[in-house]
Amino acid sequence: MARPQALGSERETKGERTRKRIMAEARAMIDEVGIEAISQEAVARRVGITQSALRHHFPTREGMFDAIFDRVFSGFYRSAEQILLEPDLEPRHRLLKLCALHLGYVVRESDRVALGSFAHYLYNPDLLARQSSWYQWIVGHYTALLGVIRPDMDEATRQGRSLAILTMSIGAWITIGRSRPQWTVLAGSGAHDALLAAIEHLIDT
Repeated sequence: MARPQALGSERETKGERTRKRIMAEARAMIDEVGIEAISQEAVARRVGITQSALRHHFPTREGMFDAIFDRVFSGFYRSAEQILLEPDLEPRHRLLKLCALHLGYVVRESDRVALGSFAHYLYNPDLLARQSSWYQWIVGHYTALLGVIRPDMDEATRQGRSLAILTMSIGAWITIGRSRPQWTVLAGSGAHDALLAAIEHLIDT
């Protein structure tokens, strides 16, 4: 399965490669200095291209950020979808794997980029609607899995716990994100493990 992807990357045009470089460097700059400090001129200078070349790919600064955040969002969506499509996963294991994916993403990726994307979405109705539909999508899958795991639980309780799981996962950006100081009593992976244990409690009790 890896070979077609490799061949596909070899067929990329120069323009596609340039577009990816622009997005990668701009994303790194968001992590370093924040979205408000970034201009198209600064991104072009960092990539080593002219402003007109950058504007060929991204006519506006906002359009560049739209594409960056949409790419981040889509990558996580595809990872979650792959877990849902994995064969022969027991429902509880599938649900916990989804939760671990989300918390693992929080630990590995830039919380500055993530929190910047949340703020950016508020001013872009199309991206905000897409983000909201994803939240509905993942909560729906959480609820369906809880229905199999806990048939004794009524629908309203399953919905509430699914919403709580998502809220804990998203809230992790402001508690265990990369730029956050370590929690004194939960050093190393302790905070991550504590959140995952709390999610397990929501599933099992």
